[in-house]
Amino acid sequence: MGPPRPDFAFLALAKDCAATIPPFLELLQTLRRSGSSVAAFVGENGSRDGTQALLDQAQRRGELILVPTAFMASEPERLRRMALGRERLKSELEASGLEPRVVCVLDIDNVIAVPPSIPALLAAAAKLDRPGVFGVSASSRPHYYDLLAYEDEDRSFTTLLDELAISRSGIVQYYRFFRSRIYPHQRALTSDREISCASTFNGLCLYRAETYRLGSYRQAGPIICEHLVFNRRLAALTGGAMLIDPDLVLRTPRDHAEQSFLPFAWRRFRKLISQPRPRHISLPNLPAE
Repeated sequence: MGPPRPDFAFLALAKDCAATIPPFLELLQTLRRSGSSVAAFVGENGSRDGTQALLDQAQRRGELILVPTAFMASEPERLRRMALGRERLKSELEASGLEPRVVCVLDIDNVIAVPPSIPALLAAAAKLDRPGVFGVSASSRPHYYDLLAYEDEDRSFTTLLDELAISRSGIVQYYRFFRSRIYPHQRALTSDREISCASTFNGLCLYRAETYRLGSYRQAGPIICEHLVFNRRLAALTGGAMLIDPDLVLRTPRDHAEQSFLPFAWRRFRKLISQPRPRHISLPNLPAE
């Protein structure tokens, strides 16, 4: 007989998230204590804090499998880099021979600082048994934040990064863009009812393992969010839809939260001055972020 079939397999990438590794590990342990069997694959990618050490310790305790993803550093484009890393995690799961019932793809940065409750996670996983549902994502409070991964019949945000780049000519213009283009959609996608869509992620998403196996994060052509690439393929293959579960709640990451102008400008200024200065060349006029 092969190894027992896990109830859940968690797939996550980690970089500079030492502060949120403990709540992630606690989520895994709490789920195990509830009676579910759990496997976890984590790819670490050049952290400069204590992330690597925490993950090494967790692997020695048998809590997760650490997947080398240093190759991601050779890809300069962030969205393509993330696609490569997530595809590697998917390949590691397939090569392990484990056959989980549910795959949970998640971020373990500040979005998981307050993990969802175990009853909510189990209830969301049960919704995958509904006909025509191939994935269930978390919501977040005070609002849903992940527009890049979202798509339905009326809304898609594939040009959002280009629009953001254009709006960065000044902090006032940048803030007006958030007020007019980003915040209203985030509020509209925050609901006490389930939202059906073609694609979503929002920090944590569940798939039936048999369905997850059919997808791929590999990208060709214009670079878009890796979750959108993956979910579009599953939607085309299955003819199904995804759900945003209002009861599976994460906390909106601070850098994605709606803000008034002064906190917004201060956060952008701090981010700007924290960026390393290039060596041996003059510093150009940088954008507001």
